[in-house]
Amino acid sequence: MWHTARSLHSLRCFAVSYLFAASAMIGDFLRIAMDPDFASALISALYLAATVFFCAGLYQLYRNRVPWAALTAAAIAVFGAFSLGLYGVRSLTFSAWALNAGIVSLYLGSIFALRSDMREGIHRVLRIVVSVSACLLLVRTAIVFGFGAAMTKANYAGSLAAVTLQLFIAVTALAVAGVLFVMYGMEIVRRLTRTSETDPLTGVLNRRGLENRLSSTIHDGPDGDVGYAVVMADIDRFKKVNDTYGHDAGDVIIRAFADLLGEVARECDCVARWGGEEFFIVISNAESASARLYAETVRARWESLRHDCLGGGTVTASFGVTNWRNGQDLSGVSRQADAALYRAKREGRNRVRVYCSESLPGSFAAVVA
Repeated sequence: MWHTARSLHSLRCFAVSYLFAASAMIGDFLRIAMDPDFASALISALYLAATVFFCAGLYQLYRNRVPWAALTAAAIAVFGAFSLGLYGVRSLTFSAWALNAGIVSLYLGSIFALRSDMREGIHRVLRIVVSVSACLLLVRTAIVFGFGAAMTKANYAGSLAAVTLQLFIAVTALAVAGVLFVMYGMEIVRRLTRTSETDPLTGVLNRRGLENRLSSTIHDGPDGDVGYAVVMADIDRFKKVNDTYGHDAGDVIIRAFADLLGEVARECDCVARWGGEEFFIVISNAESASARLYAETVRARWESLRHDCLGGGTVTASFGVTNWRNGQDLSGVSRQADAALYRAKREGRNRVRVYCSESLPGSFAAVVA
């Protein structure tokens, strides 16, 4: 998954974690062919590294910042306690408890620190699976060393403790991986959907995104409870900008205009790039008077902006406004807004014109800019 979606940086940490865990499990199977002291130290270090990178993946995912120093210091402390039991007091039981309790502390500590970010949906499932898996590791350790026969480094390989650890890690690794696949799959689908519905130059909706956002309204028209108004906006004499300053400057102007449209719009409104330098804005819970105020605000602010790409020059824009009546589809309301915009252009540009829906087709109420 990391190879497919490298922009999701937390995936890299989880991928490295699973690489270390897989290497540790392979080492556990080959333990019998290695020196017991070396095998214990190597495999324990690999499992600790897997834990550190998994916790790092959680922090990267939810906080976009990894406390590497704290995680590394904790891992070193755990490995020190493990080494003390293995090489100091020479107790396999002590070293196993030190290692497993330390690993569980790292997992639960990270989950606790991130609990406010893991409250809903698949994120809550991930929190529960990781927490339960960590707690079961302690239960497994208590059962094996509480009821099992005395073990040494020499007879650990192939013992009940080793076999149950391998089985436990395999099951929990698959459970956590399943949750991660679902979670990241959902995120990748969301990103693909957002990309397909967003204009790459400006970051606002494209026509497809607008249609999906307002699917019921577009096909059936607004209902009687929610009023909509539409603003069609077009940058004046944009071809001259391209011809004089180049297409790169033209792109800068389009992005700046889209930014201003989105800045003035409310969160419930929709701003879409209709094509070229033309934009389509749907103002919800509003009539043409509110949409006209929106258009006038944008027009005045846009007129006063100076652009470095134009040598400090300014650009104006024209606007057409109309109500979106009950039962009216998107093509009908867009024709009305476009007609009002055309009148604004014809009467001198840099102004707002409102389509008068109460009058006969082709009639307008002029708002002098």
